[in-house]
Amino acid sequence: MSPGTPSLMLMQIATDCNDAPVSTDLERREVKINDVTELGNVLSTSAFVKRDLGFQGQLGSYILLTYGDTMFSDAEGSDQFRGMTCNSVAVAGKHPTKVLDPRLDQDGFPHCFLRPSEQYNEDPSVYALGLTNVVEISPGKGIVFFLLNHRPDYVNHLIGAGVADVSLESRNGVPVPMARRHERFWWDGETEPWYGDVCALKAGGHVYAYGHAKDNPWIYLARARTEDATVLNAYEYWNGVDWQRERLRRQELNEKQSVFWQINQGQVIWSRYHNCFLFVYCDNFWSCQVLKIDN
Repeated sequence: MSPGTPSLMLMQIATDCNDAPVSTDLERREVKINDVTELGNVLSTSAFVKRDLGFQGQLGSYILLTYGDTMFSDAEGSDQFRGMTCNSVAVAGKHPTKVLDPRLDQDGFPHCFLRPSEQYNEDPSVYALGLTNVVEISPGKGIVFFLLNHRPDYVNHLIGAGVADVSLESRNGVPVPMARRHERFWWDGETEPWYGDVCALKAGGHVYAYGHAKDNPWIYLARARTEDATVLNAYEYWNGVDWQRERLRRQELNEKQSVFWQINQGQVIWSRYHNCFLFVYCDNFWSCQVLKIDN
């Protein structure tokens, strides 16, 4: 598998998710994997690209796949540099390894889904926006959490996290996802968690955003009512005991307020088959994990 090329695997999971209550003990929440079948690289049917990461979201009947750094390639999949974007979006098709890049430039490469903005004096050569999964908050309207990165000389300086609107346009019968930031960022990268940079989830009338924090191995959680997910003041923050309106600051962040440890990125899904939430993720030790989450 070429570096930067997403790979899709089908995991047949066997677990006893219906036991109640589910313990918070990690050993109790581990999921036994019966079998893993690799289906191969996920390839675009409309562009030659290599990509980092990969998250699944949905707007209406369309499955949207969001990616990180997207390198332009050729039919042979060569590594010759032709250009790149800091993120991209594709629309899933019926085949699990085929996706469509619906918005291409004059050279046939994907446009950046959420690009650095001239409004904020962000030069695309040194600024980037990392994304996770799209979450639908009303029919045809969604959001995506982003993390703004200033990376001159390839050194990351994480400026802050925030929320962007996501909508769908139809061009010649093809769905084209569009994204727009509300503000430059909401949560300061130096002093607050980067909510949404791990993944996001809609459940029980709320949108939940999981995020890292600077120089910290723990994962923190914020939420808002689904209809208020584009309003910063509507968010609540988990303090280890309950939800609070006051924003958590770096000097007070520790294990107590956290919900996970040493997780890189992943996705929380609801399994109809197992009747529980499953968190599928990569940890910071380069291994893939699946955990049950208390309902």
